Amino acid sequence: MRLVTENEQEGLGMDVRESMTGTPSPVSLLRFLIVVVGGRYLALNAESICGLLTLEETGNVENPTVHGMVYGTLNLADRLSLPHDAGGANTHVVLLSEGETRGSIRVPMVQGLLELRPSQVLPLPLHFCGEERQWYRGIILFAKSIAVVLNTTWVLDAQVSDLESGGAKEALLCLRRPQISVNDSRIC
Repeated sequence: MRLVTENEQEGLGMDVRESMTGTPSPVSLLRFLIVVVGGRYLALNAESICGLLTLEETGNVENPTVHGMVYGTLNLADRLSLPHDAGGANTHVVLLSEGETRGSIRVPMVQGLLELRPSQVLPLPLHFCGEERQWYRGIILFAKSIAVVLNTTWVLDAQVSDLESGGAKEALLCLRRPQISVNDSRIC
């Protein structure tokens, strides 16, 4: 397990898909951005992250637009029934994309980028037996605690559902349901 960057260090950067420097490993590694929301560690698959911005970089707008692409804001704390954190100086906006669906989430704290072997992403315990099995992909041991791996498809599905229920058909032209199945083996 290797924490690539830590909070408040230079290099956290916009593009987490950037290739890592160093010697290539014969084992393919999974990369996750570890964030804190509602006092809980959450892991976001780095393949789904298009960018990481400060509030200042987004202009503190509701739905950030980057390179002509609109990333509708999703309230992750509400979706997961977590307490709301006060937005502070460390708040970042994570731009997510899965297929052609895009969205953004605000996170009060970014811990860093974590590289793991696939065997280090553990399956959900059996007591996760309800709808939460759709929310999460697994767990990671992190900082003497756990980080729950979010299902990006589920997170972004809220963006599409909100648009469908609101009747914003023009916006749906640029947002479609993800083509990756919920049981995608690339994530866990």
